Amino acid sequence: MAATWQAVQETTVGTLPLTERTKNGLATALVRIFLHLAHNDPGRIISSSAARKTLEWMALLYGFDVGGLLLEPSIQRALSNLLKSVAEYGVTSPQRLKAPVSVVWSLSFRCNLRCLHCYQNASKPSEDELSLDQQLNIIDQMGRAGISTVVLSGGEPLTNPNLKRLIERIRENEMSISIDSNGVLINKTVAGSLRHAGVTSIELSLDGVDEQSHDHFRGLGGAFRKTLDAVEECSKAGIFTTVATTATRLNYSKREELISLARSRGADRVVFFDLIPAGRGKEVKDLHLSRDELTELMCLVHEKSSPNGEVFTELPQYVIYSATGNGESTSDKSNVALSVDRFTISSFFDCAGQGNIYRKLAPYLGGCPAGRLYCNIQPNGDVTPCMFMPHYPVAGNLKEQSFEMIWEKSEVFDALRDRKALTGKCAGCRNLVVCGGCRAKAAAYLGDYLASDPTCPIQN
Repeated sequence: MAATWQAVQETTVGTLPLTERTKNGLATALVRIFLHLAHNDPGRIISSSAARKTLEWMALLYGFDVGGLLLEPSIQRALSNLLKSVAEYGVTSPQRLKAPVSVVWSLSFRCNLRCLHCYQNASKPSEDELSLDQQLNIIDQMGRAGISTVVLSGGEPLTNPNLKRLIERIRENEMSISIDSNGVLINKTVAGSLRHAGVTSIELSLDGVDEQSHDHFRGLGGAFRKTLDAVEECSKAGIFTTVATTATRLNYSKREELISLARSRGADRVVFFDLIPAGRGKEVKDLHLSRDELTELMCLVHEKSSPNGEVFTELPQYVIYSATGNGESTSDKSNVALSVDRFTISSFFDCAGQGNIYRKLAPYLGGCPAGRLYCNIQPNGDVTPCMFMPHYPVAGNLKEQSFEMIWEKSEVFDALRDRKALTGKCAGCRNLVVCGGCRAKAAAYLGDYLASDPTCPIQN
């Protein structure tokens, strides 16, 4: 393995020395002065070439060469959010944000597949789902809040009759759009239409390397071929294309073949999720990987990822695992690493290499992002910390409260932003700040979203 058990367990990522704290204090003071001079309008700062030069210099203090990124609208939204956050909360570790970077919106329970592991238990729409008018209003709220990216999920979002109107409204609010799909409904025409509408990123689910395994897992004959075609067509259309796999004992032995297959069809990224026993996933929880298998998976991801084809896993422990040793980094170029297309939800960074941009971000953004960097909206308007936590805990409901009120005032979110609120082995871990364990697993397995991650491959 690229990293031994002892090395991983002894690694500490993101400890802030005194010089770093001094730098954070200076950055906080400068941001507050900037916003005061700009009458609390970050847009004035971003639009000023002199101010942008100062921001670029401040970024270089932290090792970030942001350069032309500040000219991208989605990055400007993220920067505006960050400036307001630093002005109010200071530079904190982990960083507290005035608004999430992204929101995963489960639009409906409507779905054309019946996947064995579906955390939503999706099939047909429920009676209490949001109306189109309510959805459009929520998009406007997210736009005002300063969110950078909206990820449309489901169910299957491409079965939504109002998808085009929702995408148009999101673009009107200058937020970038990503879609989570099973790919079955995507052909060349659909892929082109999505790109033309402004979709810049898509995540397509692939859970096997042949028809029998994938179609069985997804509950539809012919799904394998259609999904592979969708990967190819989305890539050709110029959409940043991710192939997402739920790693289970059914496909674990084929993990390398799956990476090769996805790359052969043009995928820009392959991501491995661990099975979460929520929804129908409860019925197949025995298919979850062991701790040793999770460690092996992190090793494979570490070895296979490259600038020409990213591979990562949504395990918060991967930040720690990949930071052991000082090998080659796949993410040294900040102008690529900070691209919104790549930075949509996850903060489970590959931290290999001393110069790695993500390694420098880890003390501020690393680890489980639930309720910190992103959140989830359920079909009925419930706001939860994570898409894999569909029903518990609920931070609030958008039929009753505004998005900004829920994000800023929810006790659920407050707890997730304070790593000291975690209990058990997570609370005593030296990497608490940059990892924090998977909150969805704590909720699903133990019924307590603040408990220790019960599947952690580092802390037995």
